[in-house]
Amino acid sequence: MEAATHIIIEKPGCYDRLKIEDYRMEDPDCDSIQVKIMACGVNFADICVRLGIYSAAKNMKSVCPGLEFAGVVKKTGENTRYFKPGDKVFGVCRFGGYSTVINIPENQLWHLPNNWSFAEGATFPVAYLTAFHAMYNVGNIHQGETALVHSAAGGVGMALLQLLKANGNTSVGIVGNADKTAKAQEAGASYIIDKSSVPLWSEADRLQPDGYDIIFDANGISTLKQSYARLKPGGRLIVYGFASMLPYSGRLNKIKLIWDWLRTPRFSPFRLTTENRSVCGLNLIYLFDKVSFFRDNMESLLAKERMGEISVIPVTEFPFSQVAEAHRYMGSGKSVGKIALITT
Repeated sequence: MEAATHIIIEKPGCYDRLKIEDYRMEDPDCDSIQVKIMACGVNFADICVRLGIYSAAKNMKSVCPGLEFAGVVKKTGENTRYFKPGDKVFGVCRFGGYSTVINIPENQLWHLPNNWSFAEGATFPVAYLTAFHAMYNVGNIHQGETALVHSAAGGVGMALLQLLKANGNTSVGIVGNADKTAKAQEAGASYIIDKSSVPLWSEADRLQPDGYDIIFDANGISTLKQSYARLKPGGRLIVYGFASMLPYSGRLNKIKLIWDWLRTPRFSPFRLTTENRSVCGLNLIYLFDKVSFFRDNMESLLAKERMGEISVIPVTEFPFSQVAEAHRYMGSGKSVGKIALITT
């Protein structure tokens, strides 16, 4: 057994619900790998877990958040084939990433590229797998189509912009303030809308008067209705989050949440049919039974990275002990790119 430390949530609530505890980690089973985690990614899903509104964690008495990590192999199960102690790796998990040690099935790991830091590896999977799935598997994007990307300076937003550029698509990236403009431009946006300085929807109409082929929206109530209205015939609205419904204070406002839920657009199948538009949703945490799907997408992404078509996303690092500060920063609306907790 290995001495380990993890962050757990025993009861939903504000930042003080994130508890750091020591424990003993069992040895990996015959099909698993034990990894000493050096960095773990922080995502909006972790905030939802802390607030108690993430259905995937609803039935868990206590939960260790975290969906992605990077580190060094410590031990290997007898049936494993592709990793050995000392290998640098990164991977995905269905919770448990906020830890210093994890036992993980071998097929949820990849070798860390030599030119990546642990923080970069720990923040690559969720953003890029979400973006890739949204574009190719759900959005069925074609070269030359025009895309609108909300939250373009966030992790998934920057991944989308890079993939869109590599695919030959025109992209319009939306950011919340001028400080984020440069990062969205570096990620490959064809045009930028800073909604703090210009009216969002009139500028979106000016840039693409005929509308958009595909729109990626993780905001929820604040933009869904107007996003749908900007779709061309044959256009697709891809929904992968509801960030505008989350509290900036760190504490859940149930009245606001219910009000936002009631105001969230419902899309009539009759209207979708006559207007030739599609509304699609995705959340990778409910696809963990499709391991081969994850692996195929990741291999495509790693090939694109090796060819220089995409690159790792900028990372803001926090010490493991400052997990509350990391959550506060993510919820502030000021973060750019990805956030990682560093365990050492």
